Amino acid sequence: MGWLHSPLFRTNNQPKWRRCAEAARSTILHPVARSNPAARSTPYAPPTPLADLHILDYLELAGSQYKAGRALEMHQTTVCRSLQLMQHQFRLANAPGSPICRYGHNSCLRHLRLAYREHRLMAEQLRIGSDVLHHALLLAMAGVQEVPPRFRSAEHWVALVQHGLLDGAILSSFSLAKPLDPDQEPAWAGIAAVPLGSLGLQLVAQAGHRRSVLLPRQAAMPLLHQALEGHGYDLEQQTAACQEPEAWLKRARDRRLALPVCAELLGRRWLQTHRLELLDEQPPLNEQLWLLLPQAALSSKAARLCLRRLRHQVAKLKTMQDSHGIQT
Repeated sequence: MGWLHSPLFRTNNQPKWRRCAEAARSTILHPVARSNPAARSTPYAPPTPLADLHILDYLELAGSQYKAGRALEMHQTTVCRSLQLMQHQFRLANAPGSPICRYGHNSCLRHLRLAYREHRLMAEQLRIGSDVLHHALLLAMAGVQEVPPRFRSAEHWVALVQHGLLDGAILSSFSLAKPLDPDQEPAWAGIAAVPLGSLGLQLVAQAGHRRSVLLPRQAAMPLLHQALEGHGYDLEQQTAACQEPEAWLKRARDRRLALPVCAELLGRRWLQTHRLELLDEQPPLNEQLWLLLPQAALSSKAARLCLRRLRHQVAKLKTMQDSHGIQT
């Protein structure tokens, strides 16, 4: 749950960049050097003709112009001008209420997004999405272009990958609509669901908590709701508009609610910093994890490296949990 130490919209181990834009024309993204010589020599930035598409993609993924501007380190008016330019040039119409492509979609834009994906793959980069619970798995991972962590249903993650807004996503079994049969794997047309391993979540809270748990919306993680309801916990749902880590922690603290986390992933220091402790009573919250990837990208070098690193991290966490007596 890479809650408070998540550099959003940045390629890990790469320089930060800002976008200098003017209305009615394409823009250039300027890399800013870091101290890492390797990062200075091989930065990744969107190609100039696709810079406005880059902003539109992150606007879709972040959920608002303010959040996109904050993450991209640019003024909100720049995001607005870029959106207006894309909608004008590609004849896009807003689709309020749509879970994806809220700012418009057509076949031309879809092909453009797939072309941008190919450019990222050529540069051995992947744009990977995750929820707040699992975002720390992606931190400091070379070749991964982070996006804001958000809780989404399995179908929502799949649609984002199919439309080219994401190159991949970490999927939890808690995000599935219903439990899988033994030995069954999730399956969607054109999408590979590659197993990463299994982990256990634990409940943490500050002292004096109630027997209530703060969870994402039921539509995003229905099986997590089902698991905790089955053990008699009262559940409160965090709104979709407030998915930043700070908002989760504040509401849990103010209302004395427990939170589900992977304690081994966050580390003891993080728990101590936020004065959180493991509850004495721990219901079994075991999940399977997959990496969703387009079938066409599965054999790419970027995908192979990302899979290897994620599997290594999950296996390491699983070993730690086994040593702590956590059964998954």
